[in-house]
Amino acid sequence: MKVTGRLSDKSGYVTFRALFWVFVLASVLYTGYKFVPPWASFYMLKTEVEDEARNAHMYADETLARRILMKAQTWSVPIERDDLEIVRGRDFINITIRYSVTMDFLGQYTKVQKFNIEVDEPLKESSGVLR
Repeated sequence: MKVTGRLSDKSGYVTFRALFWVFVLASVLYTGYKFVPPWASFYMLKTEVEDEARNAHMYADETLARRILMKAQTWSVPIERDDLEIVRGRDFINITIRYSVTMDFLGQYTKVQKFNIEVDEPLKESSGVLR
């Protein structure tokens, strides 16, 4: 006596419906595998840039840029110094980062995802010399 489950028919063959759902699940997992890492890196770098902007009163612009580039490297974000813009006013700082990531699907299709980080923070009073 053969016991059949939901994935097979009475003769033991896999049903079309089961194959369809396996394909859908595999597609969702593959797409997540390709899309999640760049977006996770984006959000982590954005958090790091917000922290750096809050502490910008302690650093000169070049030191701040170097610190941000090191953190971008830590999160595997492909940015160069030219992708980073720092504008400092009397009582504010604006940090803008623009970059793109090319994602490859199945070796045939590519998608270029553009990312933009823009952070505006008020500057605190600096009590010492900028490093």
